[in-house]
Amino acid sequence: MIKKMGERGSVKGFFWLFILVAVVFVGISFSKPYYRYYTLGSHTRDFLKTEVGDIGAIRKNSMDNAAELQVPLDEKNLEVAVVQKIIKVKATWSETVDFWGYYQKKIDFVMDEEY
Repeated sequence: MIKKMGERGSVKGFFWLFILVAVVFVGISFSKPYYRYYTLGSHTRDFLKTEVGDIGAIRKNSMDNAAELQVPLDEKNLEVAVVQKIIKVKATWSETVDFWGYYQKKIDFVMDEEY
């Protein structure tokens, strides 16, 4: 008996492979902004633990780390304050995840670290 192409399930296999690749792509696209968010928070916490009490140095370090990680953080969205020997750093920014121009998702981030 001769089997046809569809009977062996190769079309079904290609379909599932396409679905798997699409899911992996979406996962990677959404994970990049969150990775940058957590990494910037970690770098900020580590710098605050060095006990450098200079607000200017903390602000400069945070902006340098944001630029290195390609976080779209503006100087006006970064607040550094010292309240009773507690240093508080708050930063807000938004990133847009784009799927080939068909779908865009805006993600808002708020980093609030203190030491």
